[in-house]
Amino acid sequence: MDTKQILIQAGNHVAEGLSKIDPAQVDAMAKGIAKANRVFVSGWGRAGNVAGILGMDMSQVGKLVYRVGDNNTPSIHEGDILLVMSGSGNTKTISIIAQEAKDFGAEVGLISTSAESIIGEIADYNIVIPKVDTPMNRIMAEKRPQRDPKFKSTAGTRENWDLTDEEREQMTLEQMELTYQIAFVLNEIIQHKVMEEIGETVECVHYYHNSLE
Repeated sequence: MDTKQILIQAGNHVAEGLSKIDPAQVDAMAKGIAKANRVFVSGWGRAGNVAGILGMDMSQVGKLVYRVGDNNTPSIHEGDILLVMSGSGNTKTISIIAQEAKDFGAEVGLISTSAESIIGEIADYNIVIPKVDTPMNRIMAEKRPQRDPKFKSTAGTRENWDLTDEEREQMTLEQMELTYQIAFVLNEIIQHKVMEEIGETVECVHYYHNSLE
């Protein structure tokens, strides 16, 4: 498989994904972050990595940031905001954390791929990264075995999707939805919009950047 073709397709998918995000959602979340006293971030797996980087980006514009689960993370209160990343928006443990934040009077911001989700119903701010629709996605939906209704995920189970070599090559090109890569770029955009809201400039990123490394 041609590596250059894969690289170009990956870049195209990131650009397409970013272009489909509603700017009003980004602006609303940036305003919520800007007015918050403190920022808390949470997520699991790759989504957790994205949330952690978003927290770092917010700290580099002068916001006080904590990551849920760290030993130095204090209690959340009214006036704070919890930012979470969940691919589905339905991660059970994250939904519990989000509800706890709301119960304590804080606001919640969600980045996910779903316009309707459990955490989305809790959140005050939602940024949806629309999935890239490809013919291969539709083929996969037909070929993959039906999920056991007792389980909400097929993770941890070995499946045979009965793909031809041509379909596998096409899947490599078309299944690169790169949701988390899009989210990493989105983080930088949110950082820029928050800087605008609080009246900071790009020089502040250099000032607040980690110096103990």
